[in-house]
Amino acid sequence: MDLSLDDIRAALDKTPYRQSIHNPDEEMFPQGYELDYRSAAVLIPIWQAPEDGELYVLLTQRALHMRNHPGQIAFPGGKHDPDDASIQYTALRETLEEVGLAPDCFDLLGELGEYCTLSGFCIKPIVAEMTRRSELSLCEEEVKSVHWVPLRHLLTPQNYAFKQRKLDSISRGYFEVYYQDIRIWGVTAGILYGLYQTLSRHLTNRP
Repeated sequence: MDLSLDDIRAALDKTPYRQSIHNPDEEMFPQGYELDYRSAAVLIPIWQAPEDGELYVLLTQRALHMRNHPGQIAFPGGKHDPDDASIQYTALRETLEEVGLAPDCFDLLGELGEYCTLSGFCIKPIVAEMTRRSELSLCEEEVKSVHWVPLRHLLTPQNYAFKQRKLDSISRGYFEVYYQDIRIWGVTAGILYGLYQTLSRHLTNRP
């Protein structure tokens, strides 16, 4: 899928914020299963390489000693604090804390619908263009490494697989996508697949 930053902005501008991203994991749980959800946000930082115009997404690998999801590939992000001015602020604050990129490095392109997880979070993905390539400063307590993955690869549906696994005798469903030796799965892959679906609809309806 060939897209420009203007295409992404236009597609997100037409996306109703009420339309949540489908989480296939929810289909595996009994009918009537309910959670008291907490708000969270992630940033999807997109960088356009000046050499060839290719778009890349910044992803982090969580520190191996973390209690939750150690070593997994993720977006910068975290829980919405009561003192946060907005959900967009949450995503930008967490990005600064995790990888050292200040809010003025970004131009917000738009938002996706929420992605709700069975761990009790409703995550708002904020999509942003990196307007300048600043030096990264990783928070070692949270981040082991960062990876720049071509957006084109992440917007190719054939690269995704739907998987299932048993957890506490319940089948759990999730998306998975590989880039080189990087395994992206679970929430991160689900949000990326939701991004693909949103942008794909825009391309289909574009005159």
